[in-house]
Amino acid sequence: MASYDGIFFDSGGTIFGAKPSGPKPSGGAPSPGQVGAQAPERLAAALKWLGHAVSEAEVRQQLETERSQPRPAAYTEENRVRAVFEGLGLAAGDDEIVYATGVYSGPRYRSWVFPGAAAAMGQLAEAGLAMGLIANTHVPGWVMDRHFRGIGLLHHLPVRVYSGDEGVAKPDPGIFHLAAERAGLEGKRLAYMGDRVDKDVAGAAAAGWTSILFRSALDTSDGAADFEIDAWDELPAILGAA
Repeated sequence: MASYDGIFFDSGGTIFGAKPSGPKPSGGAPSPGQVGAQAPERLAAALKWLGHAVSEAEVRQQLETERSQPRPAAYTEENRVRAVFEGLGLAAGDDEIVYATGVYSGPRYRSWVFPGAAAAMGQLAEAGLAMGLIANTHVPGWVMDRHFRGIGLLHHLPVRVYSGDEGVAKPDPGIFHLAAERAGLEGKRLAYMGDRVDKDVAGAAAAGWTSILFRSALDTSDGAADFEIDAWDELPAILGAA
């Protein structure tokens, strides 16, 4: 029997890595940086496909204008895309906004997933651990869900809490308590794994959870994390699921 009742994960830097690895789509997958840099181009193409006569330069200008504005706590790329439509004077219903947001956000590739993540999640599931996701992100939850479905991990993460949708972000312990409540795990022994000390380790500690630093970017937490690992295949043993 596992030593923990459940574990939640961070997304970028923990499940998705900065460097593509593993099998790649035909022609090779672009890097996360490339996908991000091409977002204005994708949005301009989506608007043209919807019949709006706008240039990529106009879209880029509106995106820069939108980024300079204050943002509410609950904010996603859907809000950003809607602001671009409004700034360009384009009348659009939610159907066009949703379509354009999905295109703007872009893909996430299976080759970006850290080696061993899928296998470790499978092992934890077999041991009876509940799993979920807590992510600080402006990508709308429905888009994030699409990404996790595409890489074959959505079924391992039945409870997913995204900061932009909820208006609360790590390290606020409220987002951890919200995840535990939705999973029916209040008062249970829970762990959280992420790649940042200031957001992930600090937030887990504030919520009373065990913290695990995934050392994809940092060499050490300087003692702040309860555990530190370099590879996903180390995780089951820490949680008593080996």
